[in-house]
Amino acid sequence: MEKYSKRQLEESFLNQFKPSGKFHVVTESVKEDPYLDFEMRGNSVDIYYRGGRILSIINNGEINGLDPNYNKGLSLPQPDINNISEFFFKAKGIVDKYEDNVKKHLGEKEIQQRVVYENNRSVNAPDTDYFIADIEWQNDDLGGRSDIVAFRWFRPGRHRKQVVQLTLIEVKQGDSAITGKCGLVKHISDFKKILANPVLTKELGNDMLKVLVQKQELGLIKGIDQYFKNGKMPKIFETIDFVFLLANYHHYSKKLYQTIQKLPEDSRFFVSSFVGYGLYHQFVKTKDELMNLFPSIFSGKT
Repeated sequence: MEKYSKRQLEESFLNQFKPSGKFHVVTESVKEDPYLDFEMRGNSVDIYYRGGRILSIINNGEINGLDPNYNKGLSLPQPDINNISEFFFKAKGIVDKYEDNVKKHLGEKEIQQRVVYENNRSVNAPDTDYFIADIEWQNDDLGGRSDIVAFRWFRPGRHRKQVVQLTLIEVKQGDSAITGKCGLVKHISDFKKILANPVLTKELGNDMLKVLVQKQELGLIKGIDQYFKNGKMPKIFETIDFVFLLANYHHYSKKLYQTIQKLPEDSRFFVSSFVGYGLYHQFVKTKDELMNLFPSIFSGKT
């Protein structure tokens, strides 16, 4: 039997990250550091740095530190609540060295994390059209995954309505990510699989909205407090959106020109808003709009 795995936390576990809770120092550390990211995993809370997980707190109180693959031959004590600031400082240094000298593989994940910060916690967050509920979401029963799960807030102007649209965002960096087994065509196929299961898709929307509410309760999202006052919840729009976020694409490459011909006409793409990671619906372009916006890229002559 298919079952959706929830990301939201049980209330008793969530309360541990609030001011009177045992793990509140973790929440405060994330709020004070623009390079740390707080994500809910149902039975755990994971803290990311540059897209890599550096801390995991399990619902039973167990605390796990940096992945041993990062920490080979280096001295990093296991974290506890009394040394969490020192742990984060040292763990970030180890990840930096690892990425610079060994793997250099967190590029797209690091971009995901910058999108989260810019739209949820930065000074610009209250003005963006999207708020991020989750990153690196995956559910085998739904047959799909998404780099970023967001909610677009409907608004005719500066004032938001009580209606949101669940939006799945796929991040691709550079021209090498456009094609292949994890390229644009594959992700369109995965999205169609998600849409084919309306029951679990509804559960996804409800769960992600609850995650957004819980992050707002922890002070991890700016600009939406008034929309959750007195227990009220926005309505989730009936259709799900799917948008590509292409970062650092090499415009001399022909890969996007060749691949976009295989995509549905309603494929959608984020275009940068005057350079930056703030997400605005006005800068979501369809396949044809993107081709008209950058004719030199899609002429086939590059």
